[in-house]
Amino acid sequence: MIRRFEIDFTPSADRRMVRVYIPEGEGPCPVMYMFDGQNAFDDREAAYGRSWNLRTFLEEWPKRMIVVALQSSLERDRRLAEYCPYHLEPKLWEGLRGRGRATVEWLVDALKPRIDREFDTLPSRACTGVMGASMGALMALYAATERNDVFSKAACVSPRLAMCFAEASSQIGSAQISPDTRIYLSWGENEARDQRLLARTTAQSLTAANLLMAKGARVYPYLQEDGRHCEEDWRRQVPEFMRFLWLE
Repeated sequence: MIRRFEIDFTPSADRRMVRVYIPEGEGPCPVMYMFDGQNAFDDREAAYGRSWNLRTFLEEWPKRMIVVALQSSLERDRRLAEYCPYHLEPKLWEGLRGRGRATVEWLVDALKPRIDREFDTLPSRACTGVMGASMGALMALYAATERNDVFSKAACVSPRLAMCFAEASSQIGSAQISPDTRIYLSWGENEARDQRLLARTTAQSLTAANLLMAKGARVYPYLQEDGRHCEEDWRRQVPEFMRFLWLE
């Protein structure tokens, strides 16, 4: 079952749709929070006509799981700001002033408590994860490292590391990360327009993975063969990262 409700999203002073997948059966469940939640369940609601098809996957998956999918802004510039945890230099992305930190704190302080009140969740850190793709993956990586006291697992599918690699590396390096943390970090072979950019993406992804492992996290770096920067290819990774995060 999918339950929908709107909630005050204070980082942008507006209202956002939240979609919650509730599995069949009884008993408390672990929870995964997803950025760009309009792309979670239904092709008809997805931003570009293709979803991650999570409802069908979860209905057939052996583990009962609640997924909380937060809708992003449909305005490109606003979404970039809401999903970037860092303030960037003026020469980069026109000096984007990221509000991602406020977005994560809102998720932790406002959304998660409501979910834990209204649904039969397992609220502990060990049973709480986060996921996203592109800018949403950058947010998932930030959430799992900066608020590692709340999130023990993250699926970071094609994160936009290139736009803020120095900032992200520094933040990961200073984070306190528990050794039971699991992070799935992927990138696609066909996301870059040429081999030089693919090599840079691969190097940055592996550097981030090594930084995380140096902090004690268990990391699954994954290069998707022929993978593009799109939901159609990201949905193919769902069984891979869900298995790593929750079943191994």
